[in-house]
Amino acid sequence: MKLSKHTILTKIYDSENYILVNYLSGSADLLDKNEANLLQNSITQKNWENYHLTPYLMERGYLFTSWEEEDSLIQSKYLEFLEENEKTATQLIFSTSYRCNFSCIYCFQKDYEQTIEKISKNVTDQFFSYINQKFSNEKAQTYITLFGGEPLLGSEEYKNSLLYFLGKATRYNYPIAIVTNGYELINYIPLLQNVGVKVKEIQVTVDGTEVTHNSRRPTKSKNETFARVMDGVDYALQSGYRINLRSVVDRSNIQELPHLAQYCNDRGFLDYPTNLFETTLGRNYELHTPQGTDQILNRYDMWLEFYNLAKKYPILKKYHKPSFHGMRFLSENDEMPLPIFDGCPACKKEWAFDANGDIFGCTASVGVQKYKLGNFLNNPEFTHKEQLAKWQERDVLTIEECKDCPVNLSCGGGCGVIAANQTGRIQSTDCRPVKELIGLGAAYYGIGG
Repeated sequence: MKLSKHTILTKIYDSENYILVNYLSGSADLLDKNEANLLQNSITQKNWENYHLTPYLMERGYLFTSWEEEDSLIQSKYLEFLEENEKTATQLIFSTSYRCNFSCIYCFQKDYEQTIEKISKNVTDQFFSYINQKFSNEKAQTYITLFGGEPLLGSEEYKNSLLYFLGKATRYNYPIAIVTNGYELINYIPLLQNVGVKVKEIQVTVDGTEVTHNSRRPTKSKNETFARVMDGVDYALQSGYRINLRSVVDRSNIQELPHLAQYCNDRGFLDYPTNLFETTLGRNYELHTPQGTDQILNRYDMWLEFYNLAKKYPILKKYHKPSFHGMRFLSENDEMPLPIFDGCPACKKEWAFDANGDIFGCTASVGVQKYKLGNFLNNPEFTHKEQLAKWQERDVLTIEECKDCPVNLSCGGGCGVIAANQTGRIQSTDCRPVKELIGLGAAYYGIGG
């Protein structure tokens, strides 16, 4: 008998109990301290003949009779993953400009070349001609995400170029998502309504309550932004648009989250159903431009801080529901989520383009010249086919560091761009503290409590 390489035993945070999970077999079980110690002894000694729960562990997929048996299940589940992945919508990110009207203290794009003033009609026409040809046979409806810089800029010339783009999206029936700082949102809502474009979601970043947000995300002329952004959010919600309210957190503002949650509750945002209002938390982290700050939180510390804040301020549990690597799914569905063989959608279910006609693999790489794959205005469009192949081949079965990692079917190898920035190789891993976050998530959702 062989212990599955995907079997994970971890202590539930702030508890004497343990949780045993396996993302391959989809099993999860609770153990008390004594049982966990017995199991750990059997794991260490590789002795299953005398362990009283061996038949149960085999039935649940924590043990296999041979490596070949587990490998067979891996291949079967991998094919299921590919099948399900094909059914998910492909996202086409379009950076309308690398310019921005904000001067955020942690800008991720401050070193980008900011020469594009607007989207030319020619580029818009060529873009839609290109995607109509390339993505017309998708199983799920492809959608376009407007990105930047800032995609909702205020000048009339820019607005007209964007409205022409949105008119094309409407004509060809592409839903639109928008990633915006929200400053001009209140002015764009009537324009979105007039053009009749289907809006999938509007993501707006708000980093805390008024004083904190204004200090972190002022305009380039140092004007305050919080009140206007929130009025835009309110207007969008009242107009029937879905809002994803995102916060970029680090040590300097994470304590603000309960107060932001209370603000949103008082304003009625939390009364909307989840199909109209949800929240996202992202770390301030070093992607391409070094942040140079000791305020950055690692993943575990960020979620531990959130956990402690939620215990003190219950409004946070209404405001945001972290995934905690499947623990939310387990608590809501009484089963584990499907295994994730690939956590990086670049050049598979996600592509990125800009107003120069350049092609990139994803949101994290758009605008970074070393990740440029080609240009859709040219023929042939791809000039870096070797790099393209590496993105498309990247998953936990091809990344050497991932192949025997017990948590690989939860993190999926992580972000390819972060991995490549750290190691110089696309085929490397962006590791996550999965075991620790499982234990924290089980405690957060009262699993085994």
